[in-house]
Amino acid sequence: MNIVYISDSYLDLSIFMSQVHTLCNYHSKQNNIKLIALCSHRDMKLDKPNDAKYELIKIYRYPRMFIPSVNKLRALTISNKIRREFEHADIIHCRGHVGSLFAVNLLKRFNLDKKVIADIRGAIVEEKKSSQVKLSNFYSLQSKKTEEIVFAHAYYFFFVSNNMQKYYKEKYKFKQNSAVFPTIVNEEFFYKSIKLRNEYRDKLNVKDKQVYIYVGGADYWQNLDKIILKFNELSIKEVNKYFFIIITNEINFVKDFSIKNNIDLSDFYIGSLAYSDVCKYLNASDYGVIVRNSSVINYVASPTKINEYLACELKVINSIDQIGINNTFLNQEYKSTDKIINEQNEIFYAIAKAFD
Repeated sequence: MNIVYISDSYLDLSIFMSQVHTLCNYHSKQNNIKLIALCSHRDMKLDKPNDAKYELIKIYRYPRMFIPSVNKLRALTISNKIRREFEHADIIHCRGHVGSLFAVNLLKRFNLDKKVIADIRGAIVEEKKSSQVKLSNFYSLQSKKTEEIVFAHAYYFFFVSNNMQKYYKEKYKFKQNSAVFPTIVNEEFFYKSIKLRNEYRDKLNVKDKQVYIYVGGADYWQNLDKIILKFNELSIKEVNKYFFIIITNEINFVKDFSIKNNIDLSDFYIGSLAYSDVCKYLNASDYGVIVRNSSVINYVASPTKINEYLACELKVINSIDQIGINNTFLNQEYKSTDKIINEQNEIFYAIAKAFD
C-alpha cells in the first residue's frame, strides 16, 4: 500500500525518533511510506536518519500552525508538486491536530477524496489554555476550532489511551470508527533481561532491596520533588529496605533539592544516561514511578515513560501514597510494537478495500 504519513514536527521534537521514525520504519516493511515532516528552520537543514527506510519530504512549518488560518495558508502556499503524493496515496495517516488539519486543507485545495486517519496525541485545547503565555486563551480558542474541523472531516481516529478515546467521544459525539494505540517503544532498547537485572543489581549493591526508578525531567508537573521527599521518608523509617534510582538530565536540581532538604543520598543512584542505557537500570528495578498532576492533559495521556517501564515488566506506581505500600498499580497492559503495527495495518487494508 502507498501510505502518506504527515508528521507535525521533525527532529526538533524529542520524541520524533521513537514515535515517528520508528513507526514509519516498521510500516515500511510492508508498505511504501512517504513521510511529510513539518520542519523548523533548523530541521530543514538536517538529513533524515541514516537507518530510515521511508522516503522523506520536508516542508517548512509556519509558526503556530494550530491556528486554522495559518494552517490553511501553509496548505495554499505549498508547491503543487506535493499533489501527486496524495493522488497515489491509499491512506493518509496524520500525527496530531496540526498534521490532521494540514491534510484536510491540502485535500480540499487539490480537490481530492482521500481517507484521513487523525492520530490524536493530546488535549491540545487544554494544553494551550494552561500554557504560561499572554495569548493562552486566544490560542486555546483557535485550537478548539482546529479540533472541530479535524473531528468533522477525518475518516478514522487513533487515540493514545482509552481515557483519550472516552474523553473525545463525550466531547464531540463523533460517529467515525476509532482505535487505541499507546506510544511506541523502541524494543531494541527496552526489554526484560534477567542477565541485566542481576548484573546491575550487583553493580548497585542493592541485594534484596525494593528498588524504585524514576526516569524523566524536573518540571513542576512531574512532581520529582515530592517523589524525592517520599523516598527520603521511607529511607528514614526503614533503613536498608529501599533503593531509589533517578535517571534525569536535571542532576543539579536533584542534588540542590537534596541539600536544601537535608536528604541523605546514600540509598540513591542519580544519573544522566544515554537513551540506550536506560534499560539496564530499569531491569535492575522493581517499580517504575510516574506521578503527574491531576488534569485533563494527564488524564488522556500515554507517556512514553510508562510504556518503557511496562516493556521491562516493571509495576508502575502513579501515586505518591503507593510508594512503599505497593498494593495498587497502574492498570495498563503493554502492547508490543509488532502488535501495534499489525493492528494498524489491518485498519489500513480494511479502509483501502472498502474504497477500492
